[in-house]
Amino acid sequence: MKLLSGMDQIRQLPVYRQQRFERFFRTQYRHRVLPLFADVYLAIAFIGTLLFLAGLALSDDGQDILGTYVIYTLILTALIVAHWFTRLRRAAPLVVYLVFINMAAFSYLGYIVSGAAIAPVVGLFFFISSVGIITLSLRHTMIILITNLALLVTATAVAVAPGEFVVTLIGILTNWLILMCLVVAPLSAWFFSQFLRNLLALQYLLRDRNRQLSRTLETLKSTEQRLAQEQKHQALSHMAKGLLHEIMNPLNCASQALGFASAVNRNPDITDALDDTALHQKRIADIVSDLIQFSRPAPDQNREQADLGALVETATRLCRHQLRGIDVHLNIPAECLLTCYPSALIQVFVNLLLNAAAAIKDTGQRAGTINIEASTSSEHVAIVVEDNGTGIAEQDIVRLTDPFYSTNDSPDNLGLGLSICQTIMRHHQGAMSINSEPGRWTKVTLTLPQG
Repeated sequence: MKLLSGMDQIRQLPVYRQQRFERFFRTQYRHRVLPLFADVYLAIAFIGTLLFLAGLALSDDGQDILGTYVIYTLILTALIVAHWFTRLRRAAPLVVYLVFINMAAFSYLGYIVSGAAIAPVVGLFFFISSVGIITLSLRHTMIILITNLALLVTATAVAVAPGEFVVTLIGILTNWLILMCLVVAPLSAWFFSQFLRNLLALQYLLRDRNRQLSRTLETLKSTEQRLAQEQKHQALSHMAKGLLHEIMNPLNCASQALGFASAVNRNPDITDALDDTALHQKRIADIVSDLIQFSRPAPDQNREQADLGALVETATRLCRHQLRGIDVHLNIPAECLLTCYPSALIQVFVNLLLNAAAAIKDTGQRAGTINIEASTSSEHVAIVVEDNGTGIAEQDIVRLTDPFYSTNDSPDNLGLGLSICQTIMRHHQGAMSINSEPGRWTKVTLTLPQG
């Protein structure tokens, strides 16, 4: 039974995610784990050395070699400082090799001086037994282990007579403490490297799943907002159907009465008034029809080719009462033809003109101006409606096309105008964007397919 199953789960991932884990493992191993383990080892080694020096200082027999180990301690202290404050920390496990060289030099010097006594090298072999835990690498452990055996053979050859070399070396290597250190070193390196690899694999998987959960949560929030929007659309669609039945019947009766009045009327002034009334009645019918189409993927009527200038002029004429005192400037190319739903586009322009007029009147001071410009390209027609009204706050712009949202607090404003405009633009495969500088101007850009 495995202690950890992180790598088994990593192997089940796609190749690109396995490669991403390998990069994560190398980064964590080199820049976090190895420096931390080296810190712990250096601290333990330094404390152990101080205790050893204290023992030598209190012992009469140790006075002769005390100076040698003071030098060893100073070198170890220098390595600790360098590991903390230089790039040596990011060059792991270089500091382990440096500590090994320092310890091996003094240990085998004492080993040679003592005539191949085992005591001077016991500490070195204890260090080697822990190398696997410090480096977490079987390769580095074996390099240090083989180097140490080579130094042991060389130091033994120097310390004893040639006839005693083999016996002395076998005696050192078969010592239970030395043998245990030699066996423990590679085993601990293999075990702890596998343990670390599985542990970091579980950490990587946990982070990866946390990121997936975060993305899923964001998706759920976005879906929730879209569902709320769709519910508003559905509610608006049901309301529009009710309005259609309640309004269209009396509107048809009024239209018939107007038709009869126009037929019997002989006064030109009254004729103009009746025509104007009929036009506004048609506008009411279009508004109701637009509401009923608000949540549908496409309008019921067929597209027609219409002149953009004529559509804008019609919308301007319908709003002439609200536009009194406001200069409206049109800059639209002649014969700019669009394949569109004419009444729907007129409704868009009417809504934009009414919003612009309301924003200008809210200023109460400056002369009102509305500029309507159009430009064409090979694929699109761009229409810009700009006013010098009160402007719109940035936090309000993102919500302007939401149904029932409005920056106007008047009770007769339902907040449906721009949401309907957005839907109409969607039916035309077009787009609507709004930019504004509060207190100065607002610019609405409509983009429609050419043709």
